[in-house]
Order: sequence, then structure tokens, then C-alpha cells
Amino acid sequence: MKATLLFALSAALMAQTAPKPVLTRTLAGHTRYVAGVTFSPDGKRLASGSWDGTIKLWDVATGEQLFSLDAHPLPVMTVAFSPDGHVVASGSNDHTIKLWDVAARRLARTLIGHNSYVLTIAFSPDGRWLASGSAHGAIRLWEVATGKQACIIEAHTLATHAVAFSPDGHILASGSREGTIKLWDPAGGTLLRTLTASATSKNSPRAIAFSPDGRRLACAPQSGHISMWDVVSGERQWTMSAGASQPYVYGVAYSPDGKWIASGGGPGVVKLWEAATGQLLSTLNERVPGGIESLAISRDGRWLAVGGDDYTAKLWRLRD
Repeated sequence: MKATLLFALSAALMAQTAPKPVLTRTLAGHTRYVAGVTFSPDGKRLASGSWDGTIKLWDVATGEQLFSLDAHPLPVMTVAFSPDGHVVASGSNDHTIKLWDVAARRLARTLIGHNSYVLTIAFSPDGRWLASGSAHGAIRLWEVATGKQACIIEAHTLATHAVAFSPDGHILASGSREGTIKLWDPAGGTLLRTLTASATSKNSPRAIAFSPDGRRLACAPQSGHISMWDVVSGERQWTMSAGASQPYVYGVAYSPDGKWIASGGGPGVVKLWEAATGQLLSTLNERVPGGIESLAISRDGRWLAVGGDDYTAKLWRLRD
């Protein structure tokens, strides 16, 4: 009885402190799916990458499109802002990664080496390195300043859908269609631990996100089951089903305070979860027609963005 009461009180308190997102802006301009969204470190700009091959920069406060770049001849599958906000990186089905100078609005460097679609990229917290994963399964680590390839990690036998650095930069996590999450030492490409998410590619991790303290890793498999892993022990802490309203998940992001996570998928649904327990906090009322391809939360915790199959990016205000 006492445990039940404590759980109820905890749930009530969390419900009071959980954000109540308000759909504020729909950013229209792309002509195909928006496969990637990423906030600048100060949260003032949003970059979106699309299957139409373009990258667009938006003013978050006004929704104004600042500029558009004809980035790749084939779909842009992933985008990432550098930690200093000076560079936007894009990965494409043309097998390349491009680094864009935001201030000058021009191409700074092209990274060539992958022999398949580039599906995921992530900057290290210090901005020195860029990790990229491909449909071939390999992970490549690049030195941002020079564009030189530091190492190749033969990480997975099937497509690598997600990579993420821990907040201290000491661990690189990767999620693959083969149904595993692997933790690597980025300094030498040494495998630290394998987390078996699922034995089937249907439940493969499509998105992963470290907690702000780096101790836990949220995983969003295609099946719609959200999982939380202990990075040190390698144990799964909880798994919750998103249910029929979200049968697959393509994006997951941690709140800056580490208290909750957001998941986005199909058919166009965003859900908020308590990070400690996996309790569902809320399902956003507004749907994205078709489905959600990508999801991000600004570093200041004010905004949540999704990229959708309806060719738009949408912004929810989380707090003033």
C-alpha cells in the first residue's frame, strides 16, 4: 500500500513538472520528407535536411527561413550543428558528408570515404570530431578541422542508423539494423560493450540519446518500444511500449534536465516519457501527417522540433 501511494505521489508530482508543449510553428519550404532536424547550441536557429537534397536554416523565434542550401544531389538523411554553432554537417545518400559554414552560407569541406548511404552523424562535445554511420554498417571518425579520416570502425553487419557521443566525449554509441547497440572508445575504436536491443531487424534501434549525465542511454527501436539502458552495467532498466498510437519510432531526445524523454514516429505522434521509470507522461494532441522522421530538443529546453513526411518541420514550445 505504501509503495503504491509513493508511486502515485511521484506520478502526480511528475505530471505537474512535465512540460505542456504548445505547437507554435510549422516551417514549410521543403518539397520532400524532412529527414533531419537540429538546433543551434543557443536554440535560436533550426537546421532541417530533406530528401529534396536541401538544407534550410530557420529563425526559431519567428519561423522565418533564413536561407536554403542546395546541399546534395540525393536525399539528405541527417544533419547536425557543431557545438560552437559555426558549422552544420549533412550526411546524404550520395555517400558524402558536407560541412557548411553557417555565417558565410557556403560549403567548407566535403568528407569522402563511405561506400553507402550516410544515415547518421554526430559531433563530439568538444567539436573536434565527427562520427558518421552508413547503410554498410561501418562508422567513420573524422577530424573536423582538417577533414581527415581518423579511423574506420567495422561496427555492424547491417546498417548503422544512429550514433551519439556521451556528454564527456569518452563513449561513442551506435545502433544498428542488426538489433544491437554498441559502445565504443572513440579514441581508438575499441569496443567497450554490446547491448542486445533485439534479435530482429524489425526492432532495430533507429534513434539513441545519452542522458545529460552520460549514465543512461535511451533507445527507440522501429517497433515502437522505448528502452532505457544503464551505460556502466549494460543492463536494461525498463522497456515500455508506445502502443498502437505510435507503432514505430524514428526519433528520441533527452530533456536538458534529464527528467524526461521525447519520442517521435508514426503515424505522426510525439510522446513524452518519464526518464527514470518509463511512465508515459503525455501524448501530444497534434499529429504530423504521414509520420515523423526526426526529432530534437533545444539545449535550453524551450523547444521541441520534428521533421515530417508532410515536408515540414514543426516547433512545439516547451516553456517560455
